[in-house]
Amino acid sequence: MFIKILIRVLFFFFICFYSLAENSLKNLIIEGNNRILKSTISEIINFEENKIYSIEEINLFQKKLFETNFFKFAKISIKDQNLIITVEENPLINFFFIDGEKNKEREDFIYENISLKQSQIFSEALLKKDIEKIKNIYLSSGYYNIEILPKVTKLENNLVNIVLTVERGEQYKINRVYFIGDKFFSSSTLKNVISSTEHGWWKFLSSTSSLNENRVEFDKKFLNEYYLNNGFFDVQILLSEIEIASEKKANIIYSINAGPKYKFNDITIIDDKNNLTDQLKKQIDKISKKKIINENYSLKLTRNLRNQINQLLNINKIEFVDLNIRAQKINDKINLNLIFDDSERLFVDQIKTSGNSITEEKVIRRELYFSEGDTFTKNKLDRSIRNINRTGIFKNVKINKINKSKELVDIEINVEEQPTGSISAGLGVGTSGTNVSTGIQEKNLFGKGIIANSNLTFGTEKISGSVNLDLPDFLNSGNTFGYDLFAISTDFENAGYESKKIGNAVSVAYNLYEDVTLRSGLGIDLDSIDTSSSASALYKSREGDYLTTKTFYNINTDKRDQFIRPTKGHRLSFGQTLAIPPSDIPYFGNDIFASYYHSLNDDFILNLKGGASTINGFDNKKIKLSDRKFLTNKQIRGFENYGIGPISGTDHIGGNYSIHSSLSTTVPNGLPEKWNANSILFLDAANVWSVDFDSSLDSDKIRSTAGIALDWISPLGPLNFTFAEIISSAPGDVEENFSFQIGSSF
Repeated sequence: MFIKILIRVLFFFFICFYSLAENSLKNLIIEGNNRILKSTISEIINFEENKIYSIEEINLFQKKLFETNFFKFAKISIKDQNLIITVEENPLINFFFIDGEKNKEREDFIYENISLKQSQIFSEALLKKDIEKIKNIYLSSGYYNIEILPKVTKLENNLVNIVLTVERGEQYKINRVYFIGDKFFSSSTLKNVISSTEHGWWKFLSSTSSLNENRVEFDKKFLNEYYLNNGFFDVQILLSEIEIASEKKANIIYSINAGPKYKFNDITIIDDKNNLTDQLKKQIDKISKKKIINENYSLKLTRNLRNQINQLLNINKIEFVDLNIRAQKINDKINLNLIFDDSERLFVDQIKTSGNSITEEKVIRRELYFSEGDTFTKNKLDRSIRNINRTGIFKNVKINKINKSKELVDIEINVEEQPTGSISAGLGVGTSGTNVSTGIQEKNLFGKGIIANSNLTFGTEKISGSVNLDLPDFLNSGNTFGYDLFAISTDFENAGYESKKIGNAVSVAYNLYEDVTLRSGLGIDLDSIDTSSSASALYKSREGDYLTTKTFYNINTDKRDQFIRPTKGHRLSFGQTLAIPPSDIPYFGNDIFASYYHSLNDDFILNLKGGASTINGFDNKKIKLSDRKFLTNKQIRGFENYGIGPISGTDHIGGNYSIHSSLSTTVPNGLPEKWNANSILFLDAANVWSVDFDSSLDSDKIRSTAGIALDWISPLGPLNFTFAEIISSAPGDVEENFSFQIGSSF
C-alpha cells in the first residue's frame, strides 16, 4: 500500500515538473512583500517573461532570494504559467548595541567589521556570522573562553532591537610552546616553523605572542606541511592543547608522531586514454625524474612538479586533461604515479564573489587562473584558491562550481575577510650601538590589495624613515608597481662624515620563472655630505650636495625552507645600477649575494654565503663618500662597522669594491632545549679596496676571522653574543673581538 502511494506521489511530481519544462512562465507574482519592491525581487532572480525555465533554475531562484538576507521565508509555486513567490521579510534593526567592551578603539573596530547595524535588515544568518567575527577579534587579541550573548527584542512594524553582550574572559599571553612525542626536529627548529611565539617584554606590540586558538590550529597546518616537505610522509600532528599556566599565561602543547623518513624512488606515467604523445611522455618522465629522484619526499616538490607538468600541457595545447599524483609507499621509498585522465569539458560563464565587503572584486579576480569564457579545470581551481590565500587578506576561501548547462558553469567565490594591518616595534642595544624602530604594515589598503609599509628607526649612528607601496596587477598587466620614499641620516664614527639623503623610486616587478623575480625601476635622490672637523683636507674636498638619478634592476630567487633559521635551500640576488645625467656623479654599480643551507642533521646546519659589490664613475668622476663600499660587523665578524678598508688619516673611506664570504655551521651547545639557543662556529673573510680619488690609500689585504656565536631567546629578549679571533688584518683596522646585541624587531 505504501509503495503504491509513493509511486503516485512521485508520478505527480514528475507530471508537474514535465509540465513546467514544457511551458513558459508568463508572469511573476510576488506576495507578502512590504519594503522590498517587486522590481527588486525580479532583478535578484533575473526573471524573464515568456521564458522556459528548468527545474534547476527554479530551485536557484529560492537560493538567490535567501542569499540576499532580505527574507526570513520564501516559497515558490507555479500556477497557470505564473511564477508565484510568497515571502516573509526579515525585520529592520531599530536599535543595535554591543555591551561589555570598554576599549573604545576595539569597540569601533568591531562595529566596522560586522554586518549588522542600525536601520539595516536583520537575519539569523547574519547574527551567527557576526558573533563568530566578534569572537575571532577577541581571540586574535589573546582572550580565551569568549561568550557573545545575543538578545533580540521584537517590536511592532517588523522591527527588532539587538543587544550583544560580550563576556570576554581573561586575556592570555603564550608562556611556553612545547613539542612532545616522536618529533625528530628540535623544539627550537619547530618554533621557527609556527607563527605563534612565546611572550617576552620586548613583544609588547606583538600579536603573535597573544593566545589565539585560530592561530594554534593554523600552526598545526604549518607543522604538518613542514614535516611533509622534509621527508615525513606518515606524519601525524595528533593534538594541540592549551594549558593555563598562570593567571594570564598559557602553554601550547603539540603532540607529534613524525614517523619514518622517505625518499622519492621512481615515477610512473599512467595515460590509459592516450591523451599524451609518446614524445610528451618522454619529456614529462625526464623532467619528473630530474626534479625528484633520490630527493627526500617533499609535498612542495610534488606541487612544483604538478605545476611544471600542467604548464607543459598548456604549452602543448592539451586541455580537459586532469593530472592526479598518487604517492605509493614501498619500504622506505615513495613512488609517484602520474595519472592523466579526461576531465569534464567545461567553460566559465559567470564569476560571482561574496563576503568581500571591504575588498574590491578585482583583487580576487586577479588571483584567478580563469575568467569568463575560459576553460575550467581542477588544476586552475586549486591554483586559484592557493593564490587567493597567499594574499593574506582572507581567513577562508571557498570556490563552488555551479553547473549551468552541459558545458557551462558559474563560479561562486565566497571569502571571509580578516584584519590585514599590523604594528611592529624593535629595540636593540649592543656594542655597535642602540636603535629603536617601529613599523606599520597594511596588506589591503583601501580594499584594493595594495601593500603599504612604513618604518622609522632611530639609531646611534643612523636615523631612517621610509614608506613603501606595492600595487599588484598594475593596470591589469600582471606586474607589481612599487613606490618608495625614504630619508636617511648617517653618522658613522669610523667613516668620518655625515650624510643626509632623501629620495624616492618607482619600480615594476614580475616573475620571470617560478620563484625568480625581476624588479626594475627609476630613482632620484639628493644627498648632502658633511665631513667632521678633524677630517683631512682630501676628505673635506668631498663635501657637498649631490643629485643622483638612476635606473636599476634586481633579480632574486629564494628557495629556503623558512626565512628564520633556515635548514636547507638557497637564496640568490643580483642587481645593477646605472646613474645617468643629470646626476652630478654618473656611475655604474653591481651587487651580488648568495647563500646556501644544507642540513647534515638537526644539530649541524651548514651555511655558505657571500657577496660582492662594485661601483665606478664615468668620465673620471670620483664616487661620492656615501656611495662608496663599506662592510658591517655582520658581514665580517671581529671588526667594527665600517672598520676595515682604505684609510685617510683616521677615517675609513671605503672603496670602489667589496667582497665578503662566510662558512658556518650550527653545533650542539648542551643548553636546555627550551632555551631556544643556537651555537654557531664560523669562518669569515672579506675585503674593501680601491680608492678612485687617491690610489695611494688603497688596501688589498684579505681580512679573515674565526669564532663562535650564540643566538639565544632569553627572558631579557633575543640575545646574540659573538667571539671572534682575528686571523688576518691590516694596519688601521678597528677590531672588535667580542660583540653582543640584545633585542630585535618583533
